[in-house]
Amino acid sequence: MGAGYLFIEAHEVIETKQLSNISIFAILFILASHQLNISRIYISLKKFAPASRYYRASSLMFIASLMAVLDASLDYLISSITPDSLAPPVLSSLFILGWGVNLIPVIFALIAMELFLPIMVAGPYTKAAEWHWDESASSN
Repeated sequence: MGAGYLFIEAHEVIETKQLSNISIFAILFILASHQLNISRIYISLKKFAPASRYYRASSLMFIASLMAVLDASLDYLISSITPDSLAPPVLSSLFILGWGVNLIPVIFALIAMELFLPIMVAGPYTKAAEWHWDESASSN
């Protein structure tokens, strides 16, 4: 039954051409998850300043992914409205709202990546000894 539901939903997504919006949501969500996992690593290493920074980045990326879903919903709403059914100012305001909702995830994702970039460029701010590496176990 679950597979049938997913098939119906996938068919509707393809039919309404919302595949790019769903893909953007998935990518942003995966990035948010990755950033959160890096934050957890820094917490386990007792490095709270970078952990807090990457947690903020993860939170912004997660909000961006939710905004991508809202954008997909708004796009669907706008595409289902006939131009004759609404007054031009209302239709114009919907397009402006859609543009704004589309812009917010981009801004949040850029801020999140700016917060996260130092670890991508420099690597973790730790010494090998902080990883509790046991050399006797590696020689066996």
